[in-house]
Formats: sequence, C-alpha cells, structure tokens
Amino acid sequence: MNEGVIKTKKLNEKGNVAIILCVAVVALFGFTAYVVDIGLLYVQKTRISNAIDSAVMAAMLELPSNPVSAKVVALDYLEKNGMDSKEALVTISADNKSIQIDGVRTVNHYFAPVIGIKSGKVGVSAKAEIGPVKSATGIRPFAVEPYNFNYGEMVTLKEGAGSAYHGNFGAVSLGGRGASTYTRNGCYGYSGTVSVGDYIDTEPGNMSGPTNSIKNFMKSDTSTFSNYTRDSIRLWTIPIVKTLDVNGRKPLLVIGFAKFFIEGDQDKSSNINGRFVQYVTSSDIDMTAIDTGLYGVKLVK
Repeated sequence: MNEGVIKTKKLNEKGNVAIILCVAVVALFGFTAYVVDIGLLYVQKTRISNAIDSAVMAAMLELPSNPVSAKVVALDYLEKNGMDSKEALVTISADNKSIQIDGVRTVNHYFAPVIGIKSGKVGVSAKAEIGPVKSATGIRPFAVEPYNFNYGEMVTLKEGAGSAYHGNFGAVSLGGRGASTYTRNGCYGYSGTVSVGDYIDTEPGNMSGPTNSIKNFMKSDTSTFSNYTRDSIRLWTIPIVKTLDVNGRKPLLVIGFAKFFIEGDQDKSSNINGRFVQYVTSSDIDMTAIDTGLYGVKLVK
C-alpha cells in the first residue's frame, strides 16, 4: 500500500477518535450536569416540602377562630425554615377549617447552563384540615349533653346538690370507681384513651369533698379566660354523651368531645363551671362525629 495512503488513513482515524472523544466528553458532562442539578432540585424540593408541612400544621392550631393569626403563623414558620414569603401562597378556606400552602422556588443550576439550561423550578403543595376529634386522652371525669355551644358560654360541668339526674351530678367513672380515682382524674386527667362510640359509666353521688379538692388544685393556675395559654391546667377535655338522664350507675354513650376553660372564681358549692372554647389538637379526626369545637388535624395533601 502506498505510504501516503497509509498516513492519510491514520490521520482520518485520529480525527474520528477525536470527534468521538469530544462527543463522549460532552455527553458525560451533560449527564454530570443532569445528575448534579437534578439532585440539587430534589434537595430544594425536600426543604420547601418540610417547611410547608410544618407551617400548615402550626397554622392549623389557630383555626377556626383566628384565621388572620393562622396566616401570620404560617408565614412565620415558612420564614424560620428558610422560605421567602414571595415563594408561597397561603390559602384559608371560607369556613376557616382548612389551609393550603403552595410553594414554588427557582433553583439556579451549576452545570446545566453549559447546555443552555440556567435554572429550574420546584413546586410543593400541602393542605391540612380540621375535624371533630375521634379519640382523646387526659379527659376529666365529667360529661355534658350535646347542645349548641357558643364560644365563651358558661357551662356547668358538675352540678351541686339538688340538681342531679337521679343521683348523678355530671361526674363519670374513668379507669375505676371511687373518690380517689375521681379526684386524680379531675386534677390530672385520665391517662387512658376514650373514643367516640365508647361507653363510660356515671359516678353517682355529689362528692363535694373531692370536688373541692379538684377546685383547689386548679388555683395554682391563675390564668383567666382572656389570657390563658394552650398548656393551662384549666383547659379541660370533656366527653359529650348522648344523654345524662340515667338512674344511678349506668353506661353513657360517648358521641364527641369538647374543650372548656375552668373559671377561677368558683362558688362555694360543689359545682364546677367552665367556658366553652374552640381548640385544635393533634388527635385523629372523625368527620362523621358531631362538631363540638374540639378539632384534630389531618394532612390531606
């Protein structure tokens, strides 16, 4: 073969290798850009997802009574978790029972600009709703019948002598009978769980001494209805029962739960009075239960 032809062939082969190498390098670099920048998008999406989830759950604690405060709390949580308020849209439903936050963040790429892609967007949405609680712990040993509760309305949780249903004054037995169990549950709340559909027994008798012990225990908390905090021992969870009109020790059907603030200025009788409050907790919800103002939170999106 002619020497010149051989040299030309070798040069062509070297040129082809160079072209293939260039193509391979570009492909490798493009793949690296894809992996690194997609990974960056994933990290940012995880961050804003966590921020939005925490903001939604925190804001729900202000509903349904204070939607303005709920939005402030949501934006505050977003900011504390590294999100600008311009990156998120907070929407509260007309009935003040759900919040949705839609977040979008523009993420600048490191390598992809080489192939003409300067940035990407990640979007995350979260929605939570409140509904009647399904179960409760820490409930106090009293029960009330269902009626149209109004925020701030005074309700008698424990009747005094002469105001009883067939020997029942509003007290119930939780985890055991007797004055000591009644007093412990009244001061600290029942340690077990009670759910909608459960039956609890009445605790007959006026029990004026144990009732006054409970009222005296409450005096360590000097908060009032206008300035109480969420951890106040004066905030009681009370089961709502189908009826209290039973004779002696009988089972009562639990159909819901409500929250009351126990007033500090109680009278000298064995009555216990509280004001109805709307309250949101982290309990499971039952959308078929009656709405008594005590709500659990569910993340639905």
